[in-house]
Amino acid sequence: MSNFGIINHNVSAVNAYRTLSQTNRGLNKNLERLSSGLRINRAADDAAGLAVSEKMRGQINGLDQAVRNAEDGISMIQTAEGVMDTTHSILQRMRKLAVQSANDNYTTYDRQRLQKEMDELIDEVDRIADYTEFNTKKLLNGNALGHANTLDKKVLTADAVGVVANADYSITVVQAGNASNVHGSTVFQDNNGDGLADLRDLGISGNVELQVQVDGQTRAVELNELDNINDVVRKINGSGLGVQAGIHQYANQTTGTTQDYLTLTSRHSGSRFNISFADDPDGAAIAMGLFGGVDNSVDSAFKAVVDPTAGNAPQWNRFTTGSNTIISVVNITDQRLFPTIPPGVSAESIVNSDIQKYRVLGRFVSNSDIFTEKELSTVYQQINIGNDAYSVQIDQARTAALRDSGLLKGLRLNVDEDIDFGMEDIMEARTFAGGANANTSLIANRHGAAIPMGVVGGLHRGANDFTIGQLDSLYTSNAVGRGQVTSLLSVRLSVRDARQVYHIGANEGQTMTVDYANLGAEALGLTVSLRGGGNNHDGVDGLDNGTITNKLKQNISIQTQKSAESAITTVNNALNIVSEARSRLGAFQNSLEKSVDYLNIAYENQVASESRIRDVDMAKEMSDFTRNQILSQSGTSMLAQANQKPQSVLSLLR
Repeated sequence: MSNFGIINHNVSAVNAYRTLSQTNRGLNKNLERLSSGLRINRAADDAAGLAVSEKMRGQINGLDQAVRNAEDGISMIQTAEGVMDTTHSILQRMRKLAVQSANDNYTTYDRQRLQKEMDELIDEVDRIADYTEFNTKKLLNGNALGHANTLDKKVLTADAVGVVANADYSITVVQAGNASNVHGSTVFQDNNGDGLADLRDLGISGNVELQVQVDGQTRAVELNELDNINDVVRKINGSGLGVQAGIHQYANQTTGTTQDYLTLTSRHSGSRFNISFADDPDGAAIAMGLFGGVDNSVDSAFKAVVDPTAGNAPQWNRFTTGSNTIISVVNITDQRLFPTIPPGVSAESIVNSDIQKYRVLGRFVSNSDIFTEKELSTVYQQINIGNDAYSVQIDQARTAALRDSGLLKGLRLNVDEDIDFGMEDIMEARTFAGGANANTSLIANRHGAAIPMGVVGGLHRGANDFTIGQLDSLYTSNAVGRGQVTSLLSVRLSVRDARQVYHIGANEGQTMTVDYANLGAEALGLTVSLRGGGNNHDGVDGLDNGTITNKLKQNISIQTQKSAESAITTVNNALNIVSEARSRLGAFQNSLEKSVDYLNIAYENQVASESRIRDVDMAKEMSDFTRNQILSQSGTSMLAQANQKPQSVLSLLR
């Protein structure tokens, strides 16, 4: 049926208009795609393709940032590794000095000049470790390994020297070690009638060399025949030795005169720091009545001062050895944060708490105030063998469980030296189990431990009274005289892993952890630092007459031929530590560089994949654009023709 005569509805024009509108929509899309270069400009273009594309864009952006993260990590590593080259150079120079000093054509004066350079180089190693930073982050002082903070640094300090485990501990000083002491047996007095009490009265003539050895390090002090006891004390204390010299004035009960004796006390506690006098090449130590040795030294059995008419026997031995320091460690970690209970430990001592159960890791023993990984990996237990006697043995089961747990790894604990030397102010009316109820407040003057083994009663600190108790929870019996231990000194230690984590991937968990070694002089074994305020006994008369030595460091010595030989090995060990640290950083850098290569490849492939989904094929789109352009022109023309059709109806009216 023909609609030639209908004018109210021009169906041909409507059809042409509809087709033209569709063509124009297609043409607009062609123009949008050609101008943007994207096939998908909105979700309507390809809903599924858009979702996939946006997910891939997240990966692409992540990979792009990961490349920059890895490159920043490489820069950080290069900063640290470059500085390590300087540390290596310093250590090589130190080794050369040690080899030079080991040759016996040098005098004491010559070796002292070499020692000065050695000391400066050790200080420079510390400065490098402390000053090396990247974006204000310290890299080589242990901060980039872990943080170990105690609530009371006057009791204990800790350093991260390796990879540590996140944990919290309660640490109790069960027994503070005491220091080695040497009490001269020769009185300084005028023996030759010249009115002066100097070294000539002891048979010394000219210049002599006093060799003092502590912790295997021997230093030489040059003395002169005209030196009096005060000169000797001043020279020893100013020589950088690990000892504190003092004067003990002893009243002779026979003559009624006061006599001066020289005393030496190790600045560090423990048998590791026992005092001896090396080879004593000039006989200076013997002339001054100084003796030393090991635990079973015969000199420890003889009194330095003997006065047959004295009412009380003298209390001072010629030589006393340093004693062990003992700590107990309890794991007080909140297990909700991170589990650290050692595996396989089912019968450990437990202290009940309202909040949680504290787990005792064990008791640890050190021959100094320093607890390294070696000391913190062996657990001891106290075995009572009858009456007040006990023995200390290795707890094999607990030791194995602790080592499997990974706890206490990478730490170095330092008990404050003042605990060993300066506890008289908080010790009153102390009574030892099994002994008389005698006041032993001067026990420190007798070279006993500040906190002795055994039951201690009547302890006061300020307004607080301390009763007998089991603070370390390692021994459950409350029987008096059965090895019970009381300590005033407990402190919380928080340890956190602070290794540097580089995010080198587009997704969660795609990280690399890098540890920067602690390359301080103490961590390298080049020095031992005095921890604490430096209040040290002179061996007899309380706190060394008011002298305070802050931050004293006992450096390795090259002042004698034997010490220089030993120093060669010590520096070799330090070189190995730095070499290993540099090697690890080099391996990390190589790994990061490979990661950059991989990330760039992954980035490239992801971009290509996303491009195939979202980008427009310009050639195909131009073909569609040309077709739609022609159709648009044709449609416009046909719409015009359709609009002319109603005009033919006018011919019927003529």
